[in-house]
Amino acid sequence: MKQSRNNIKAHKAVERGPLPKVSLILLDWTCRERFFALDWLSKQDVPREEYEIIWVELYDRVVPEAMEKADVVITCGQKGRYHKHAGYNAGLLKARGEVITVCDSDAVFPPDFITSIKEKFNLGRGRDPKSIVLMHYERRTNSTYPDGMTDIKGLDDFEWVPLWHNVGACVSVRYDDAVRFGGFDEHESFRGYICGPYELAWRLVNAGIPEEWHDPGVTLWHFMHANIDNYNIRGISFDALFEIAFMRPHLKEHAFNAVEAFSTGRLLPLNENPKVHDIRMSRRKFGSSYEKEYATKTGPEGFSRGEVLLMRVFYFGEFLREHLQPRFPLFFKAYGRLMDKLLPGSLMDWWIYKIKGASK
Repeated sequence: MKQSRNNIKAHKAVERGPLPKVSLILLDWTCRERFFALDWLSKQDVPREEYEIIWVELYDRVVPEAMEKADVVITCGQKGRYHKHAGYNAGLLKARGEVITVCDSDAVFPPDFITSIKEKFNLGRGRDPKSIVLMHYERRTNSTYPDGMTDIKGLDDFEWVPLWHNVGACVSVRYDDAVRFGGFDEHESFRGYICGPYELAWRLVNAGIPEEWHDPGVTLWHFMHANIDNYNIRGISFDALFEIAFMRPHLKEHAFNAVEAFSTGRLLPLNENPKVHDIRMSRRKFGSSYEKEYATKTGPEGFSRGEVLLMRVFYFGEFLREHLQPRFPLFFKAYGRLMDKLLPGSLMDWWIYKIKGASK
């Protein structure tokens, strides 16, 4: 089912003074039962204006806790099976920070989480942030979140799964790098459970940006909850099982197209968000007006098959006229008059102007 980007609505947008250093993008798809992540994020050891919280609901639910505690609240109005990557891009397009962090919206965050990101990216030091792909560890337990826990030391009371490289849990990258390489891929194969921020992260690694796994001392902590198509230690929902087994191509639960991009070195998404594309293209710097003319002839869809066919037909005619006119002067004289009337000026100029102009 194709998603409509026209259904995206911003229900809240608060700008706190200077631009934040970090933009946190938290997703919900009408599945979160509790919103304690917002409380833990309010306990960071840096001033609140240094980071912003962008809450993205993939469907239509507006959560009062998010309206109270997040800086930006967005609903995407999706229908059918959710598409997280479209939600990531909705958050990316609202982000004002130098670094974006995509992470679970139902995790416990240590108080130095934002500080650790600032240090890794060299934020606030009077120069451009460091360009890295920062993967965050996330610990998981089969216990549910306890009522009334307010101290991070309370996590010691639970059994936690050993650390593993869960590439779909939480990733931080520079905003500029995310835009430069087309944002998150909105291809239909990424709909549902088989998806994650690792898709963009791996393409950034392809571009030569180094990947680092963050200090386990600032890991996120994830408790089990029933109403979600995910698993922690022992359980898995039938919904997730059906999708993993039959619906979405994957390799060990990593999206097939993401793995293929990582293996082949692909840099751009298969289906780029058009607004991200516009921002990316607007940042290009041209050395001459001559080159700029050729850099703006099409949109992301490129030339159509019909336009390419017309170009080939017209140039074939020009080729014949150039080489056969001495043998058939009268025919090509008449042909030239006809072309001068139909195609004034340069053939290429006419083709680009008339064909592309008429298609817009």
